[in-house]
Amino acid sequence: MAENDTQTSSSQQPETRLGDAVPMSEMDKAAQKQEATESAFSLPLPAKEIQSPTPSDSAAAGAAKGKAKEDAVDKQREEDSLSIGPSDPQPGSQDPLVCTITLLLPTGARHPYKIDEKYLAKRSVEVPDVTESGRKDPFSISVYKLKELILREWREEWEGKPASPSSIRLIFFGKLLDDKEQLKKYQFSADSPNIVHMSVRPADMMEEDEAAKGKTSSRDGRSRDGGSGCCVIL
Repeated sequence: MAENDTQTSSSQQPETRLGDAVPMSEMDKAAQKQEATESAFSLPLPAKEIQSPTPSDSAAAGAAKGKAKEDAVDKQREEDSLSIGPSDPQPGSQDPLVCTITLLLPTGARHPYKIDEKYLAKRSVEVPDVTESGRKDPFSISVYKLKELILREWREEWEGKPASPSSIRLIFFGKLLDDKEQLKKYQFSADSPNIVHMSVRPADMMEEDEAAKGKTSSRDGRSRDGGSGCCVIL
């Protein structure tokens, strides 16, 4: 009876089959695959390849750096100019007076004259008056002096050059300018050109005027010496 039980229990145990066992070679392959996977995740990332800069890149970087420096300098200058502010005018720093004359010739041609302190000093012209700032006043020269300047710079294309400044006639706003008077008496403008009409008196008319002046002066002399010059016949 006992032997039967032993045979029955032994027959009930599962039999181990050779096909159900896992071969060692496959287990080794699985372990190697797992290690390869883990090592792939644990390897460090490859470093990025460092490229050396090309000449074009260096030039572009230098240009950008130079422009940035110029912008910084311009900004600094702007800040300095704004911080300084306008300076107060110094005494005597005012612009000199300028007498601008447009000479209108009988032919219709125009010739500009710009008379200022520098112009008069270059031609050794004495200026009688000065401005409040201490500069010479070109409007204080006489009309005769202006005629001398015109005759000194007489151009070849101007016909009929006079023999003396007295032969020149200057008319401003319909007034015949007197040789003895200063320009400022006729209210010449310092802000805009002054148009002056010029004409030349013929030589024969000048001789007649001088002869008439001579007769007038001699008549006046006789009157002073001989009284009234009248005789009474009784």
